[in-house]
Amino acid sequence: MRGPGYDQRLARERETFAGQEEIHGNLPPSAHRWSNRHVRPKLEALGVPGLDELIVGQIAERARKLSRDAVVLSLGSGNGDQELGWLRGLAAEGLDNVRLRLLELNPEMQARAEASARAQGVADRVELITADFNTWRADAGHDVVVGFQALHHVLDLEHLYGQIKDSLAADGVLVVHDMIGRNGHRRWPEAHEVVDRIWATLPPELRHNALTGQIDEQFTDVDCAADGFEGIRAQDVLPVLLDFLHPSLFLPYGNVIDPFVDRIYGHNFDMDNAGHVALIDEIGVLDDSLLDLGLVTGTRLTALFHPTPQPLRVHGNRTPERSVRDTRVVDPAGRVSFRPGGTSGERLVRGAGIVTGRMNGIAHDDWAAPSVEFPVLTTAPVEVFELKTYLPDDATEYGCVTVSVDGVPVAKADVGPGLTELVLPVRLEAHRQVRLSFDADWSVTAGGDRRTLAYVLVGLSLR
Repeated sequence: MRGPGYDQRLARERETFAGQEEIHGNLPPSAHRWSNRHVRPKLEALGVPGLDELIVGQIAERARKLSRDAVVLSLGSGNGDQELGWLRGLAAEGLDNVRLRLLELNPEMQARAEASARAQGVADRVELITADFNTWRADAGHDVVVGFQALHHVLDLEHLYGQIKDSLAADGVLVVHDMIGRNGHRRWPEAHEVVDRIWATLPPELRHNALTGQIDEQFTDVDCAADGFEGIRAQDVLPVLLDFLHPSLFLPYGNVIDPFVDRIYGHNFDMDNAGHVALIDEIGVLDDSLLDLGLVTGTRLTALFHPTPQPLRVHGNRTPERSVRDTRVVDPAGRVSFRPGGTSGERLVRGAGIVTGRMNGIAHDDWAAPSVEFPVLTTAPVEVFELKTYLPDDATEYGCVTVSVDGVPVAKADVGPGLTELVLPVRLEAHRQVRLSFDADWSVTAGGDRRTLAYVLVGLSLR
């Protein structure tokens, strides 16, 4: 699964989180308003008072039955704040036979978790595992595994799920609270259309972009996976998981509401302003209706998964089957795009290939990140790739782009200033679904928007 550009993404992931002492906080009040009105009641109807209660309850259930320590693995545990909170909650119930294993990539975060465990006097019940999700191998059995906003950072989901399945006890459980929307946390076209229509009605103060400080005339659909692991395979988190484990509790939610309750735009909504509150509530109702009608699929999931089939609790008709978005089509209605401007795939990729999913790493202005990935379905036999790129004439940073098919390098392209047109010998069979990747060995950081870029992709023709 790892290929060119992997090490750069790994370094960016470490850099992004090394100094973060608060991971899950700083959510805007609009997020809490929406969650309390549109998520919590659905969980409660399924017998779940709240997320912490769900996790602690699953651990407690097993700790009470065992004559040994219940072993809990937390994926992407960060600074360990939540996990140590679970221990405190369990201790309050008289349960001390719990051992925590904290799996985290970032050594700085692990150091903070270790210091907190020592300060709270529970270091003897906490084991630190500093490792990469994509290569980690389970070396112990687990009664409970928790994936709390971690799975959407994983590139090799198949590997990680295999390790979880093999290490789970027969009556073990995987608790999932994660993102399952489009890769890079972007909108699928059917949702983007609705967001655009709402956006057109918003006053300027509600369109303020917290990252750039600008007023966005159009909704900016940021690709969060352009140069790191944020949402790298978010759309695969659920379908791949269903190949490995079986759900017993399943609640997908959120989609169109997401931009209005996130950290980029969500803080614009003042929950002391009756008009803003009403707007969030109305978008929340619309979001629920679209989900229940099957017009969009959920971008978030709270669920329990097990090694063997279990009775299933769901909200209404939000079943696992209805929650998997068909990524083989640009939109589920079968049209090329809901948006009259067309997708970047249609504009940039021509010839005997159709882009069937998100172009990860391509920005709205066609600038490419150092690592670009996207799925293509060939419509005829392919002999060559005709690649066109552009860099300003005064560019001082440029180099080689490695072209890979399904992770295997097949060609190299030397890219320089100005318009570069190259013919690369790449052979593909007709009617084959492949994942193409283009990995540059250089990068530059753009000015105000803080993007890490390499070149402009002018076009790619498969001939």
